[in-house]
Amino acid sequence: MYVKLPEQNHRFVAILLLFSILFLLAPRVGAEAAKSDEKEKQTCSESPDLEEILPADQLSVTDHMLQSGDIKLPYQATAGTLPVKLDRDGTECRIFFISYHSQTKKQSTRPLTFVFNGGPGASSAYLHLGVLGPERVIFNEDGSMPPPPARLGDNRETWLRFTDLVFVDPPGTGYSRCQKIEDSKKQPKSEAQAWDVKEDLAALSKFIRLYLTRYNRWLSPRYLVGESYGGFRVAALSDFLQTDYEISLNGVILVSPALEFELLYGNELNLLPWVVSLPSYAATARHHGRAAGPPATGMNTRQALEEVEQFAVREFLPALAAADTEPLNSRIAELIGLPAWQVAQHNARISRQLFAKELLRDEGLLVSVYDGSITSIDPDPSSPWSRRPDTLLVQLNTLLAATFNSFIREQLKFETDIPYEILNSDVSKSWNWRSGMDAQQGFAGVAENLKNSMSVNKDLKVLIAHGFYDLVTPYFGSVIVTRQMQLNQAIAANLSLEVYEGGHMFYTNDVSRKRFFEDAERFYTTPTAPAVQ
Repeated sequence: MYVKLPEQNHRFVAILLLFSILFLLAPRVGAEAAKSDEKEKQTCSESPDLEEILPADQLSVTDHMLQSGDIKLPYQATAGTLPVKLDRDGTECRIFFISYHSQTKKQSTRPLTFVFNGGPGASSAYLHLGVLGPERVIFNEDGSMPPPPARLGDNRETWLRFTDLVFVDPPGTGYSRCQKIEDSKKQPKSEAQAWDVKEDLAALSKFIRLYLTRYNRWLSPRYLVGESYGGFRVAALSDFLQTDYEISLNGVILVSPALEFELLYGNELNLLPWVVSLPSYAATARHHGRAAGPPATGMNTRQALEEVEQFAVREFLPALAAADTEPLNSRIAELIGLPAWQVAQHNARISRQLFAKELLRDEGLLVSVYDGSITSIDPDPSSPWSRRPDTLLVQLNTLLAATFNSFIREQLKFETDIPYEILNSDVSKSWNWRSGMDAQQGFAGVAENLKNSMSVNKDLKVLIAHGFYDLVTPYFGSVIVTRQMQLNQAIAANLSLEVYEGGHMFYTNDVSRKRFFEDAERFYTTPTAPAVQ
């Protein structure tokens, strides 16, 4: 039976019911809120950057003028992303790039160069602001890092003078990110999918193909430049692009490349890494006046180190293979500036970390593994090993971070709050090396790819560039690898190897940067030598 209550009673019952409902739901609402907070915390703690991805249509195009002395170069810069799908499920990456093209010459016939750095996990800022771009960081003349704040200046030796440039950041570096989705099995996918030797090459190949299409550059002469692991990328891409993507190249330049990782990590059975490091140790010791004989005068040259190279191959390697280096310990000590007892203690197997720590220990200094000519104060001289990241690399990263973040906003007018990853250590830690090893064992390498691409495309030119004091990827490693490639006589002249004063980033040295520019300009403008019949 329905009984109509007075209006005041209506209000009282409504209020009573409302409080009852809230009382009953309070524990449930609180639990749901707690679960939501916990889920949000977990998502943020897993990877805060995965959800941060640039809009697909974000693009900034600006006009500029480089004027230095008699050089007057108008150019246009484009900063933005291109979408690249990693797989059929639709995992999409937005690969960030900055391109420059001259406004004085016809684009369709002007050379076009794609530029990559390495790591894995490094953005393209190193080659971009260090040597190739129209603006560059101003380093000290000897290649050491200046005090902050960093300074940018016009780059008279920019490669834009003879080629248009596209600086590419692989997924997880720079502003490049991938969408986080779930596949049919409800498994989360992200940019970590691209942190894989083969998937990385596929993603970059798709980017290159799409760029050529979007910007109508299919008939441009095409070049690749890569530093460190970027050199590995470039050597592999020279083969991969032509076989899987029908894209041929005119030239590739490998800067301080890691061609065969087998040559970088020595042990009791893997002997060649000890051999390829010896000339760089000797060059570094000579630079600091620690090698036997008169102190270094002027720059190191291949001619000055020829004796060390011959000794390393003809005497040191056989002694290692025979497990009898005792007769050579004194000679090795003289060459690399360490005491003979220390060489003997380590069976003549001197790691780069040991060398960097011991060469100038009596002065309380460390030499950089990235550039043995550069020193820093040892913060922990009592420790047998350096426990901290290389000082030179830390200083370089801070300079690049400051200059890039200022440059991208103020000059290229590209704005985002997403952090620009100069060097993302998560990428290298998570990298899947096994995908680059067909036999599922050993080390990744690309010498075979480089040889194949040169053999198929007999007009492909290759320039390999190193620094004398690079202890990370020693120049003599590339010397040995290219010898073992045993290129056919018809194409052997298309490959050249140059070594410069400086280290892994030898272009921070002012003299070497200018010499590298001159060598690169000749590389681009000199026709391929006729094949030898």
